[in-house]
Amino acid sequence: MQKKHVWSPKNFLAPLSYYERNELVYVPERFCKSFYIIYYDLKRNKFHRVEYKGIAEDESRLKNGLVKSRLFNIHIVSNHIEGRLWDLKTLSMTMDRQQETTEQIHKKARTKSQESVVRSSFPLDLISEILSKLPAKSVGRFRCVSKLWSSVTTDPYFLDKFETQSRQKKPSLLVTFKRDDRLFVFSIPQDRQSSNEYHSIASQPVHSYHMTYPKSRRFFPRVSVHGLISCFQEETKPIIWNPTTRKLLTLTKPEKSWDYATFFLGYDPVDAKHKVLCMRFDETMDEYRVFALGSGQESWRRIKTSHKHYVNSYPTRHVCTNGFIYYKAYSDKTERFGFIMSFDVRSEEFHVIKLPCNNSRPGGILASYEGRLACVTHNTAGDGTILWTLMDAEKHEWSRRDFPIPIPFYDRSLETAFNFIGITDAGEFVYVPNRFRKLYYVLYYDPKRNKFHRVGFNGIADDESRLKHGLVNSRLYNIPVVMNHIESLMSF
Repeated sequence: MQKKHVWSPKNFLAPLSYYERNELVYVPERFCKSFYIIYYDLKRNKFHRVEYKGIAEDESRLKNGLVKSRLFNIHIVSNHIEGRLWDLKTLSMTMDRQQETTEQIHKKARTKSQESVVRSSFPLDLISEILSKLPAKSVGRFRCVSKLWSSVTTDPYFLDKFETQSRQKKPSLLVTFKRDDRLFVFSIPQDRQSSNEYHSIASQPVHSYHMTYPKSRRFFPRVSVHGLISCFQEETKPIIWNPTTRKLLTLTKPEKSWDYATFFLGYDPVDAKHKVLCMRFDETMDEYRVFALGSGQESWRRIKTSHKHYVNSYPTRHVCTNGFIYYKAYSDKTERFGFIMSFDVRSEEFHVIKLPCNNSRPGGILASYEGRLACVTHNTAGDGTILWTLMDAEKHEWSRRDFPIPIPFYDRSLETAFNFIGITDAGEFVYVPNRFRKLYYVLYYDPKRNKFHRVGFNGIADDESRLKHGLVNSRLYNIPVVMNHIESLMSF
């Protein structure tokens, strides 16, 4: 005969969650900045709530990479003997605490909370917001204040926010040159101040510094991609440079058998990642290499494409805009005019884009115009410029605009030729001199007003600057200039 089980009825104020040591234990359905546990003493008929720090507050979320995560219906494990992990290591309640009263546990939690308040008197979101508005040099200094501030300023969300605000502050032109093992860097405003005069002198000071660069390595900075610059295009170990942090990263050789290679730096705005695309120089291939920066990846990955192509010039100019790398390529060594290859940085897929139908000249310069890919070339007579803008990549549709300006441009008053290097976000064409004078000149062309404006900058090639940097007798010509540079705090 089955034994009859008799239950003694008792009313509880809340539904039962876990039962232990004659206490009912209740845990929250969702997390607040403090994690609470409620105990109900069956004998005394009393509730007691205990607050625990180190699980869901800002500092812990940042430490565990959970800044944007929604925490609810978290699994709680009861009666665990060693360590009694409720869910995270940060909530370690050992069985040694069985002799402690809940009041003592509450006191310890309150003490820990007070220590946390001492470490940070402001909300984490407010600290992040304030730091993101500071100059990069100041942010670098504040990283040394505490581990918390260091974590804040190295978090990917903070880095992306800082770079976005840096672009809103307007990008810069970087004038660079190398002497032995010293790399000289001059940063000047890219966007000019509006003026009706042809010539003006910049009122802003030129920011400059120099850093150590490998003496045996050549220096070829080509394009700034979201704050980073690929500055070596000839050998098989490219160098990635962050001018803001003044750090260099030398990547490994993609293939031991490759003597020469071409590298393109790209940026994926969706996942906020830089990638390097590599191909063997002067050889038609359908297999390439990709290296993702900051992903923990320590080697190159192989990717395939159905569009066989090759590049045959050093250094090959490329453009990265809206998550795509664009560069000029050829199907084989007999092709004269070529086409444009498009590489999706995120999906790592290749696509072919036909050159404008009337572009019979193979020397077009790729640029970015109003957020689109553009190709700039001179007309048949050589006295004007044609701006082709890609309107539809799938249909290979381009729009054409003609301007009455030559490429390159010769300034008679200075007796100096200026080379076209690109287009600003404001849509102005930028020209730089092929040799230095005491004033460093930048020439802007406004296509809407059909006017030139020349700006002179002190502090680069004048006598005082040459003496300061030990360049009194140095000849400065064909100096690399990088456009559209923004500050970046990305560390290698």
